[in-house]
Amino acid sequence: MSPVRSAATLVVAGAALATTQLLAVRELVSGLFGEEVVILVVNAALFAAISCGYWLAPRMRRLGRVAEVAFLLGCALHLSLPVLPRRGFAWLAAHRWNGVAPLVMAIGVAVALLAPLSTLLPRAVASYVDPVDGMRRSYSAELAGFLLGLGLTQLCFGHGVEVLVALHWALLALVAGLALGARAFAIVALPAALLLPSLPSRARSANNALYRDVHGLRSADVVFSVDSPYQRVEVVDSGAGRRSLYLDGLENLNASDLALLNEYLAVVPARITRPASALVIGNGTLSLVAPLAALSDELVTVEIDPVVVAAGARFFSPSAGRAGRTWRLVEDDGKAFLASTSRVFDLIVVDVPSPLTFQEAFLHTREFYALVRSRLSPRGVVSVQLSGHRLGAIERSPSRVTAALASELPDLLVVESAVADRAFAYASRELPFRADDVRAVAPPSETRLVVLDAETVRARTRGAEPLDVDSLDLVLRRGLERLVDRRGGGP
Repeated sequence: MSPVRSAATLVVAGAALATTQLLAVRELVSGLFGEEVVILVVNAALFAAISCGYWLAPRMRRLGRVAEVAFLLGCALHLSLPVLPRRGFAWLAAHRWNGVAPLVMAIGVAVALLAPLSTLLPRAVASYVDPVDGMRRSYSAELAGFLLGLGLTQLCFGHGVEVLVALHWALLALVAGLALGARAFAIVALPAALLLPSLPSRARSANNALYRDVHGLRSADVVFSVDSPYQRVEVVDSGAGRRSLYLDGLENLNASDLALLNEYLAVVPARITRPASALVIGNGTLSLVAPLAALSDELVTVEIDPVVVAAGARFFSPSAGRAGRTWRLVEDDGKAFLASTSRVFDLIVVDVPSPLTFQEAFLHTREFYALVRSRLSPRGVVSVQLSGHRLGAIERSPSRVTAALASELPDLLVVESAVADRAFAYASRELPFRADDVRAVAPPSETRLVVLDAETVRARTRGAEPLDVDSLDLVLRRGLERLVDRRGGGP
């Protein structure tokens, strides 16, 4: 193979490695549920798969034609994406293989997808007389291709998975053609072209099976599944009018609980304080826009993920756009917005997922609440969902999140709602309402509302370590607990 063709092969292989890793991460993480522990396990499997390819490369040189056939079979496996991982997880769950089998399958899929592509770099290096020069030239070509692949994947975000898969299959056919010739290109490209038209329906059917068998939904129809730069965003209808939003395979919310969640998180404090200006961090479903716009003079919503906003506007809050001039949507990171704005608000609502990943956990830390405090008016209120039903053990999420909040805004109330099945906190430098005010505007259906004053909260959380950027052990511990619980049965 000429040096130019070798370099071109590595550039395209690098791009294919980038798209393979993105597809593998999204499919495997969402199939195993997307806590930080799962993300770490999947990424470790991907690096192990690349190492496996490096180990195989010198052995493949001795196999000749057999190695070429094996390489093509590895490429052919890519044509099963994204159906194979989804069907595999669903099959294991349906047969009650809920132990380590899904993890073993995920590692096996990672190795099968990445190892063949990873053999090209060491084989190219070995073709040079000077291995140092070979490594410099070959690795530079593959790295350039990898960066190209990352750039191309950015164009696929916001669309269905079939767009990324089409790009990936095209790169794969080019790799096969450059490495093995025109016949190899045809062997990959022709089946890919035949499979592509039916891919959306096959992918959706496999996704429905995944949610039915892995998530235990009696019926499941995935009506929206789009990858964003941050996560996989999916909307699932599971019968009886139940509609849920999933982020990387974790249920973020369901429509049936949304009204009560919104009532305590935003409507109750807004009814009491009637804020002139309100800020919502998160709430990509936009479900808080209509009620808060009616209770405040001006409303700003900050959400980092435009795909979540698109899903929210389409499936959960189609009327949000009619809030009028009093509402403004800002697509930005909540931390960055608070750090850069000079405005202050009378009510700040933090509506973000539970701290199951580091990205989400940063929005529950003492440092984040210090930013919130800097943007509150003198008697402004911040409202937070505590990621649990009530204040309990000091090492659990509600207590540690509350401790972080109280370290910056010590005047607070904690509300434990039976009907919402969640706990909430309202905090301020000087809280402008008390427990009786909360009870007076609570939903009529609430029969067992518990409102804890600041002194009781401090007593309940004494000894709890506030979440901060240097102590996010809770993220890994909770993720590991949930992973072990789900892997508790079956082989």
